[in-house]
Amino acid sequence: MPGTLSAVFSLAFVTEQAVHVGAGSKKLVDGDVVRQGCRIRGRPGVPGASMKGVLRARYEAITRSCVPFRLPKGPVRVRSSSGIEHAQLDDRLLDGDVFRSRAEAADGPLCPACALFGRMSLRSRVTLTDFAVGAQVGFDVAEIPEQFSPNLHHVGRGTLRPSREGERGRGDLYEVDALHGRKFAVGRGPVADNARQQKIEVLPAGHVLQGEMRVHNALPRELGGLLVALGWKRGSALKIGGGKAHGFGRIRLQHLVARLRDHAGRPAAMDEAWITSFEQSGDCHVEGMVRLLQIHQGNC
Repeated sequence: MPGTLSAVFSLAFVTEQAVHVGAGSKKLVDGDVVRQGCRIRGRPGVPGASMKGVLRARYEAITRSCVPFRLPKGPVRVRSSSGIEHAQLDDRLLDGDVFRSRAEAADGPLCPACALFGRMSLRSRVTLTDFAVGAQVGFDVAEIPEQFSPNLHHVGRGTLRPSREGERGRGDLYEVDALHGRKFAVGRGPVADNARQQKIEVLPAGHVLQGEMRVHNALPRELGGLLVALGWKRGSALKIGGGKAHGFGRIRLQHLVARLRDHAGRPAAMDEAWITSFEQSGDCHVEGMVRLLQIHQGNC
C-alpha cells in the first residue's frame, strides 16, 4: 500500500530474571511434580504467539485501543478471604466505548491494536517467530506461589451490598463501578500466608533469546508504536510468562537489526522520527505510554 513499509526485525532479548513459559505438561523430578517449560527446537524458548501477545498488550496500553475480551455480565462466584462470594460489574461499565469498539469494528474504524495485530476475520500485519536460546542452555527448577486467574472484585473499585431477590447466590454481592485499568506486573506482589508452592522449569537469567518480528504494510507511525512497545531507545523491559509478579519473566531488548522495504520494494532505512510521528498521532495514548515505560524501568 502506498506510504507503508514492510520489515523484518531481527531481535535479541536478554533474560534479566528467570523466565517460565509453560508447556502445559508436568513431569516428576526426584519425586516432585514440576511444570515443564516450553521448548523450541529442543531447548528453552518462547513461542512466537506468546511474544506477540506481550507485544500486543503493550501496544494496546500505549494506544487508544479497545479491550480484547468481554467481561462477564451478571454475578459470578469469586474466592475471597473477606467472605464475599459473588461479584458483578455495573452495567454502565459494560456499555463503555472501550468494550464496544471491538464489537462494532465491522461498521466503523478499527482501534489501533486491532488494525495492526488483527481481529476475528482480519489478518494481522505483525507476525513473530519463536524465540530460542543457544544449544548449550538448559532449564533450572525454581519455586513459585500457586497461580490463579484474577478475581472479578479485584479489577476495580465498588461497593458491597446484600444480594437482591432473583440474583445468583446468597449473602453479600460486591458491585464494581470503576475499573482500575490495564494490568501489568511490577516488582513482587503479595503472597498469601497459606500459599502453596509449585515447582517449575525456568530459563535462567543472563541468556539471550533470538527471533524475528515481521511487519507488512505498516505506516511509519505504526512502526514507531511497535518500537516503543519493544522498549527500543526507551530502556523499558517486557514481562513474559508465569510469575511476573513474583520475580520472574523480565526480558529486555538487547539488539535490533531491521531490513525494510517501501511499498514499491525499494530498500528503506530505520528512522527514529517514526517514534515522534507515533507520539504526535491520534492513536497514541500518552498517559498510558508514559506510565508503562515508567513502571518497566529498572527492577520491575
